[in-house]
Amino acid sequence: MSIPASRGLTYMETQTAPAHADPAATPRPTLYVCHGDDAGPSFHPCRIAHEALREAGVDYETVVAAHGSPIPFLRRGSRADLEAATGGTKLPTLVLADGTVVAHSKAIRAWAARQA
Repeated sequence: MSIPASRGLTYMETQTAPAHADPAATPRPTLYVCHGDDAGPSFHPCRIAHEALREAGVDYETVVAAHGSPIPFLRRGSRADLEAATGGTKLPTLVLADGTVVAHSKAIRAWAARQA
């Protein structure tokens, strides 16, 4: 699934494909998060999603979709671009190659466990 770049979303390469994989043959899922790395607190949902995908060996890309507070009136900017790309405004959200949307860290962790 190709998601067009938008002014509110920042694309980041997060994982690299194994040497034997053909990246063109296997579209990667896209993880939408509130920050680009997984250096946040261990209980942070975006970090949990990153760790689950990495532990399962899933090759994915990351999109920083929102910055700031999860509380709407304290946020910087809008989540309209996120909603257009995923159908929702909650983070983290994983969009699979077939367009399936997996929202929330628990669901992402469960999906990743099935991929391992």
